[in-house]
Amino acid sequence: MSDTPEPGAEEPGDEEPGAEEPGGDEHEPTRVEQALTRGVRRVAGVADDLVHHPAPNGARAFVNAFVGDRLHGSGSPLSHTMGVRRRGRSVPLTGAGLADAYPDATGDIVVLVHGMLLTETAWVAGGYGPRLRDDLGFTPVTVRYNTGLRISANGHDLDRVLTALSAHWPVPVRRIALIGHSMGGLVIHSALAQADVEADWIPLVSDTVTLGSPHLGAPLERGVNHVARAADTLRHARPVARLLRVRSVGIQDLRHGNILDEEWDGFEPGDHRRRRVDVPLHPGIRHLAVVGLLGKRIDGRVAQLFGDGIVTASSARGSGRHSPERRRFPAEDVVVLPGVSHLALVHDQSVYAAIRERLGARVDP
Repeated sequence: MSDTPEPGAEEPGDEEPGAEEPGGDEHEPTRVEQALTRGVRRVAGVADDLVHHPAPNGARAFVNAFVGDRLHGSGSPLSHTMGVRRRGRSVPLTGAGLADAYPDATGDIVVLVHGMLLTETAWVAGGYGPRLRDDLGFTPVTVRYNTGLRISANGHDLDRVLTALSAHWPVPVRRIALIGHSMGGLVIHSALAQADVEADWIPLVSDTVTLGSPHLGAPLERGVNHVARAADTLRHARPVARLLRVRSVGIQDLRHGNILDEEWDGFEPGDHRRRRVDVPLHPGIRHLAVVGLLGKRIDGRVAQLFGDGIVTASSARGSGRHSPERRRFPAEDVVVLPGVSHLALVHDQSVYAAIRERLGARVDP
C-alpha cells in the first residue's frame, strides 16, 4: 500500500510549532524544518497549478496538433492523452474517481469534445456545459485528446472513455448527448462508427451535435497538400515540401474528413485521392449539424467559398457532390447561423440556443 496520504490528510510538519506528539521520544521538527516543509508544499502547489493552467496546456495543444503523432510515437510527456478533464486535471475513470469529480452527478450526461489546436478549456467562454446543467439537468463532461493522432485512433479512444464513463458513473445513466466542435465532431462520429455493436454506451446516446465539423473535409488542408506535392517536384522548393510534410496525420485526415482506419490504412499520407467509406449516420440517434457562416446567406458566394472561415457550409452539413449518401444530414437536422465564425461556434449564444432547443426536445423511446 502506498504511504502517500489521502488529500486533506495531515502530514508530518502540519502541526503548529510547539505541539507535542504522544510518546515524545521521536525527533520533533524544528521551526526551521517546519517552515521549509510548508515552503516546499506551497512551491509544489504553485507548480501543480502551472502544469494544469490553460496557458501551458494551450501551447501543448498547438504542438500536439502539428506534431502530436510524433510526440505520441516517441512517448513524449508533451503528448496529450484521451481522457476526461475537470478544471484541467485528469479524472480517473473509476467509480471513486468519477464520484469525487462529479459529486452532484445526474443521470443525463453531455460530453463535449474540442477541436484541433484547442483543449477542453475552449468550452469555458460559452458556458455551454454549465448552462445545459442549469437549463436541462445535464452533467457536463469535457475530454481532452491529442489532435495530431489519426481521427480514427481518437475515435477508438473515445469509445473506451465512454465505455468506462457509462460503466462507472456515480448514478445510473439515462441519457448521453455528444457535442463536438470541428475535428471533435468527426471524433464523435468515428467512435460511433467503430464501437462494438454491443457497446453498453451506444444505446444511451440520444443526440450528437457537430459544430462546424468538416464532414467532407477541409479545403485548406487539401490546398496545403497540393502545394506540398507541387513543391516536391521542384528542386529549390523541396525544403518547403519537407516543411509542409511535417504536419501531423491528424491534420491530414481533415483533407477528406476520414474517420475510419480503412480510409487511410495502406496509403501514403500525402495521397490526394479521396477514399470514403459510406458509413451511415448511426441509427437510433438524433444528429444535428450546426453550420456557421461568414456571410449572410448559405447560398451566397462568401458562404460557398469560405463557409465559417475554416470549413465550408457544404462540408459542415455533410452534403455535396462527394459526400457518402448515407452520411448526409437531412435538411431538418441542419442549423445555419449567418455571421458566426468557426472559432465562435464554441461560445456564440445562437449556437447555444440551437443546442438547447435540440437537447430539450422530447426524445422518442
